[in-house]
Amino acid sequence: MMKVLYTSTDTGVDSAVGRLLDSFPWRELLPAGQDILVKVNLTWDYLRPGVNTSPWVLEALCRRLKEHTGKIYIGESNQVLVNASKAFRIQRMDAVAGRQGLIWHNFSENGWKQVTVDGLTFSIPEICTKMPVVSIPVVKTHYRSTISVAMKHLYGCLNDGRHNYHHRLSDYVVAVNKAIPVSFVCADGTVSLEGNGPKPGIPKKTDFIALSTDPVALDYSISQVMGIDPGSVETIQKGNGKVGFCSDVENVCIPPLLSIPSFHFTRAEPNFVARVEKRIRGTGRQQSRENDGPLIGIMKAGAKRWYNLSYSVFGQKREADKWKKSLPYGPQWRGEQEDT
Repeated sequence: MMKVLYTSTDTGVDSAVGRLLDSFPWRELLPAGQDILVKVNLTWDYLRPGVNTSPWVLEALCRRLKEHTGKIYIGESNQVLVNASKAFRIQRMDAVAGRQGLIWHNFSENGWKQVTVDGLTFSIPEICTKMPVVSIPVVKTHYRSTISVAMKHLYGCLNDGRHNYHHRLSDYVVAVNKAIPVSFVCADGTVSLEGNGPKPGIPKKTDFIALSTDPVALDYSISQVMGIDPGSVETIQKGNGKVGFCSDVENVCIPPLLSIPSFHFTRAEPNFVARVEKRIRGTGRQQSRENDGPLIGIMKAGAKRWYNLSYSVFGQKREADKWKKSLPYGPQWRGEQEDT
């Protein structure tokens, strides 16, 4: 039976993370004194609640892990439109790293190792093969994978050209989860994202965190929390039995949480940029290419300008500023530490 632990962050993130870890034998999974990698989600180099791993969950978790482990590296890859190092700074993870002695590691600027899994050949960061990995995904919807939590999160370990794998997204998601087994996953559900994720969706204050050693079980459980049928999530179905199990999942509530959270998340639909990309890529043999064609290169420049424009014109920046002021977690987006 695979356990998924939940607790509320209503009384503070730091104490919530402490309750989860106190209920979970994490020290048995991470060798004492060994360096570890914490994989975060840095999907967008703009500040928008629910899009990226929050600095408050990262800090609360690493503050405890460092008492047992060696050095802690924080890792993520660039994307076709996103500079992960810039996102690291904008999300104010740099302030967390400074306080807690963490080391930023941009996968795209360091070594890679080519692997073949289930007939798929791709590269993963070398650092993932050298030390245990802990994963901190965000809870959000995704127009390609329905949800983006534990399993889809590891897709970010692929290189900058991973958009060329979209035609077989679920297969690559399962393959990379097989190639990079994680010690455990701590899902950040403090502020989630619904609607047109993974970037310009709708922030949703959900005030929970969840933890499990099994990414399939965690995705299965959290999809139900989101009000989404796990049977409609292809990554869960394809990953079941390969990188985890969605049968006999036991949800465990850590007080003061008395029952599993329950929400209704609006599903994602392809945004303008995604629809244009699909038309350019086409189907069949064109979909199977591993490298960008000339039109995709043109689209990159246009898409970046589109996101720049939409962030300001469509009010996403103003909305983010309001969330910074209203959220109990907001001060950490100014580089401040949670009052524990």
